[in-house]
Amino acid sequence: RVKRDPAVVEDYHGELVWDPYRWLEDPDSPETIQFVADQNKLADQVLGECTIRPRYSDKLRQLYNYPKFGCPFKEGQRYYYFFNSGLQPQSV
Repeated sequence: RVKRDPAVVEDYHGELVWDPYRWLEDPDSPETIQFVADQNKLADQVLGECTIRPRYSDKLRQLYNYPKFGCPFKEGQRYYYFFNSGLQPQSV
């Protein structure tokens, strides 16, 4: 079960809004780290049983594998742009 903290309530222009998961906003807290680890374990379990996952992965790889050019920008007297040849983790 996921911890809920009912004590966190914000007042937005007279409207009370409960935020029982505010504790998850601190990514470095031991509780958040444990929550993420548990969620990853559950997701790996469920996705590991998914028989069509490799097909989707292959299709997404095909769809994203094309050259991408960023908008040109000027620095000093020169113009630059970012480029990604397809499946690079980031543009260069």
